[in-house]
Amino acid sequence: MYGNTTRQMPYVRTYEEAEKQFNVRGAVRSKTWAEHERPIYKTYHHYRVVKHAEYYDVMLYRTVMARYFTPETIDGKLHERRLYMGDQSITSRDFMYHVLGVSQGKRETLADDKVVVAPVYHRASLHHDGADFSADYHYVDGVLDTTNSMHTRHYRKVSSKDDRAQRAEVVKVFEPYIMLAQMRMPEFHVSAELTNNAGAPFSGGSERRYQDSIIDMAEGSTDQIAINHFFELCQNAYDVLASKRAWKQDGFSLGNYHNRNVDHVDKLEKPITPPEFRTAIIGRINRLTGGDQRSEKVEIPQFVVESDYPRTNIVFG
Repeated sequence: MYGNTTRQMPYVRTYEEAEKQFNVRGAVRSKTWAEHERPIYKTYHHYRVVKHAEYYDVMLYRTVMARYFTPETIDGKLHERRLYMGDQSITSRDFMYHVLGVSQGKRETLADDKVVVAPVYHRASLHHDGADFSADYHYVDGVLDTTNSMHTRHYRKVSSKDDRAQRAEVVKVFEPYIMLAQMRMPEFHVSAELTNNAGAPFSGGSERRYQDSIIDMAEGSTDQIAINHFFELCQNAYDVLASKRAWKQDGFSLGNYHNRNVDHVDKLEKPITPPEFRTAIIGRINRLTGGDQRSEKVEIPQFVVESDYPRTNIVFG
């Protein structure tokens, strides 16, 4: 409902658009509304523009999502300051995108035609006149001036030296079993079950049911049940690798609601190799033992180009 509602709202992306929206109608005759408030959509109070002496606030419920300051003309160029505050709720993200024209991964084209990411995060980094904000952006003739702008500092998590050393120790325990699994690849190939669910992007196999056994083995257990679970995990790894390769191969059928026929793994044009099988096994071991954790933070510069922006794995100070 909220997403559809925000799509019906007008843009309120600048001081000029906020002023235009404010002047669309007179004050709403209701105790809910103040004289200096105007609705953005029908007479819903939770979507509103609020006029102040030096700026307009664009509000969603009680949160100031954007604050647009009166533009100034300096040396013949129009300078405008805009403050933003993000939020993680679906309603807020829709409002940011459809009404304010911003988002966590918003791209901006600079004066030199360079395209950078100008994010609006949910973590505040500045306070102005009673409200918190995460981005302080300055525009010159409608183009972002990164030299006078800033947003909440952001970081990406990376593996520390200790993280890598701990993973290496765990893998060392599993080396004999991994080697044996590679030797058993023909067996895994014959038993492979390829599925649409395993092959689709962002999907994988069922790993968590083996977690207790893998942790026990990492701590030195040689229990046969745990070892059996390890090789079941290896079969799972092989199935997912093969399914994802089949998903990308033209003409390979993984079955669907209308056609239950699944092509045999032998139809793969590129077979699964021992090194990539090993990598898949180790990846599962790391995830199940917590070895995939990254404990070191590396700061991402402000306004990076899109190829340098991680999108995921972003944390704050």
